[in-house]
Amino acid sequence: MQGSKPCSTQVRRESSKAAMPQKFYITTPIYYVNARPHIGHAYTTIACDTIARRQRMMGFDTFFLTGTDEHGQKIQRAAEAAGKTPQQLTDEVSAEFRALWDRMGITYDDYIRTTSERHKRGFQELWRRIRDNGYIYKGSYTGQYCVFDELYVDSVGPGDPCPFCGRPTETVKEENYFFKLSAFADQLLQLYTSQPDFIRPETRRNEVIAFVRSGLRDLSISRSSFSWGIPVPDDPKHVVYVWFEALANYITAIGSGSDEDSKY
Repeated sequence: MQGSKPCSTQVRRESSKAAMPQKFYITTPIYYVNARPHIGHAYTTIACDTIARRQRMMGFDTFFLTGTDEHGQKIQRAAEAAGKTPQQLTDEVSAEFRALWDRMGITYDDYIRTTSERHKRGFQELWRRIRDNGYIYKGSYTGQYCVFDELYVDSVGPGDPCPFCGRPTETVKEENYFFKLSAFADQLLQLYTSQPDFIRPETRRNEVIAFVRSGLRDLSISRSSFSWGIPVPDDPKHVVYVWFEALANYITAIGSGSDEDSKY
């Protein structure tokens, strides 16, 4: 009898563990608020909603995220052209996205805005962690910049059009913070080799591997020529580059950088 107790306890524990629903996290892209919602936004949102509904029906503990990406020079200029503040413009457009998803019956569990205090707090904590681990440094940049794509373009000269959108580029010279992306080339290649399914399909995986092997350059991750963005911790004359900051929404939305336990 004594020998049966540990066995029965183990069974109960295994049963309890088996009874816990498996977690499933899905997110749409967070939509940039430079334009009103259109059919392309609806397509990706409906696709995610369909998957989320199926996972819930299968018994998964499902968390479905959507939201809006609201910082950057393009937003600041669009607001100025409309005679509004950037916050007014982003409030209006983000509300249109959310109202449309509610009207369509989209079953999202959370709606993140990159102008929200929780995202700002969570991202600034992430910045500090990256900085304190030695992967952020201050430097300077001179070159061509495409405001529409929020992107530095190295392959063109002054006055030349952006190779991605065809719009005129602007010559920019400013002090920036940089992320040491070049330090991660070997780790990334090891990941892609050891886990072939990490990037799918295979054609895209091969493209990424070729890109990394060609040499990674450190990434400019701040701007000091405009103000519409999350301030860099301990250096508020800089705002964080939108494409570095906005991607963090997928973890700030579930609790990263907050005092609360992560949802997933």
